[in-house]
Amino acid sequence: MRPLLVIDRWLERISGWLLVLLLGVMIVMAFGQVVLRNFFDTSIEWGDIFLRHLVLWVGYFGAVIATGERRHLKIEFLTKIVPPKVRKVFFILTNLFAAAVCLLLMQAALSFVQLEQESGSILILELPTWWFITVIPFGYAVIAFRFAVHALGWSAEIVRGNWDIAEERPV
Repeated sequence: MRPLLVIDRWLERISGWLLVLLLGVMIVMAFGQVVLRNFFDTSIEWGDIFLRHLVLWVGYFGAVIATGERRHLKIEFLTKIVPPKVRKVFFILTNLFAAAVCLLLMQAALSFVQLEQESGSILILELPTWWFITVIPFGYAVIAFRFAVHALGWSAEIVRGNWDIAEERPV
């Protein structure tokens, strides 16, 4: 379990730094576009398309971080009415289900990237479109991994006899 937690923490750190970098690039690029349009009657031709794709990347890296912090979208009405011992099992099952769904979405996204690669379409600056959408399958893979790590952590806690629901990460 420890190696998985180390990988999970590194994925979170890398995602956080990439998120900061991408947001910084987005802010500078958007501000630059505004200045160029308002003061020089010009703009970077590919700037808006590039910004739209950066939003996609920021969304996936944000989702990776949110999953690690257990702040992803979830429906909790059942967890409020079940006993604590059942609650932890419920969390394990829902995290495994979420991981399975993310893996299915990753497979679909891989097919999408492959279709884009085969089409040979160019997005900006002679760069192929598929380069910009590789974040989709990658993001789903990392999110699935993080859901699975949570489920394994809670399972390990149950094996050790700990049925309490802690807000911090399982060890």
